[in-house]
Amino acid sequence: MKDSYHEGAFKLSRPVYLDETSPTYFLIHVGGGYVGGDRYQQHFCLEEGAQLTLTTQSATKVYKTTGEPARQETEMILRKGSFLTYVQDPLIAYEGAQYIQDTTIHMDQGSGILLTDIFTPGWSESREEFTYDWIRSKMNVFYDGKRLIMDHLLLQPSDQMESIMLMEGYSHFGSLLFIHHELSEDIITELEESLSVLGQQVRLGFSRLPTRGLMLRALANQTQLIEKVFTVCEDLLRSRVLRKDVVFYRKY
Repeated sequence: MKDSYHEGAFKLSRPVYLDETSPTYFLIHVGGGYVGGDRYQQHFCLEEGAQLTLTTQSATKVYKTTGEPARQETEMILRKGSFLTYVQDPLIAYEGAQYIQDTTIHMDQGSGILLTDIFTPGWSESREEFTYDWIRSKMNVFYDGKRLIMDHLLLQPSDQMESIMLMEGYSHFGSLLFIHHELSEDIITELEESLSVLGQQVRLGFSRLPTRGLMLRALANQTQLIEKVFTVCEDLLRSRVLRKDVVFYRKY
C-alpha cells in the first residue's frame, strides 16, 4: 500500500493477509448507517501488477431519508496486470430510504476485477416487503479506454416490483461482475452447472461481455441464498482462473 486516506465515519482497516499474495482491507462504517444527505466517496487505484481485496465489515444500512438522498460514489482505476476483488455485504434499504450508488471503473488492458453487490429491503412496521422509496445504482466500466458496460438499475416499489422484467416475486437482488483475460467459455459453463443445484430458490441470469468477462444477476428471497451463489462463483473463479486458494473473510 503506497498511500491511504480516510476521514469521518468511513474508515479503512489495517491489512489482513487472508491470501499470502495480496492484502485484504475492510471498509468500516462507524456511523451506524446512511441517512438523508449523507455522501460517501471512495477512490481506489491499483498500480501495475498489484493485487488487492476489499470487503465491507458488515451490511450497509440506509434509513428513512428526508431531504437529499444518501449517496455513495466509487471510482476504481486498475492498471495493467492488476486485479481487484471487491466483495460487498448487502445494502439494506429501510422504510422511506432513498439511495444512489454511482460506480466508475477504469481498467487498463490485462487488468481484472471481481465485484459483487446485493440490495435487500429492510424490516418495516407494516411488514410489507418493499417500503423503501427507491434504490438507484449506476455502473460504468471502461476497458482499455473504451466503454465496456453502462448499467443502470432502478428499484422503485411504485413500479409494481413483482411484475415481469422487475423482481418477479423475489425481494432480494444481487449482481456479480468478473473480468479476467483467462476466463473461458468452458469455465462459464462449469460455473452454470455448479449453480444449477440451487434450482428454483434463486433466479439466475448470465451475460457474456465483449471482453473475457461475465455479469451474473441473481434474484432470491433471502440474503443467504445470494451470498451462497456468490461464494460458489468466487471459489470456482479463484481456483480455475486466478489459481488461488479459497478464502474465508471471518466477519461473523
